[in-house]
Amino acid sequence: MRKSFRLLSAVAFCVLGIQSVLAGAPLKGIDVKLGKNPGGGCAARATDGAGKANFGVWPKGNYTLSVAPASTSEPASQATTRTQGGLPQSPNLASSKLHLTIIGATAGKIEREIAPSTVSARALPVEFSLGGKEELIVVVTAAQ
Repeated sequence: MRKSFRLLSAVAFCVLGIQSVLAGAPLKGIDVKLGKNPGGGCAARATDGAGKANFGVWPKGNYTLSVAPASTSEPASQATTRTQGGLPQSPNLASSKLHLTIIGATAGKIEREIAPSTVSARALPVEFSLGGKEELIVVVTAAQ
């Protein structure tokens, strides 16, 4: 009984340890779209290996931001798996929460969690204002 308790404890520790390692991991290849409110789309970027999309400096005004996983989205620390067709896939992203950080908004840093139900489809846009002086940087990581 004591041996099975130790084994169960070790398994539980490993599972929790893996979750905490992946939580906060930068996500590469997430499509981030910037829109002008009103006015429509402005620009689109994909996150780099650090989970960042840099939009540079934009004129003062109201904007929206939405995200959608690209077909190659994956935690930057994970190797890409391949399907029979040879296309890169990340099967775990559809069931993972995303953590979105917007840097450069006039109201300061904006952080949002995007639930799995909205990760598979385009997430509702996040509305914010820019002052026209700071770079707009978006960081996408795996949520805890």
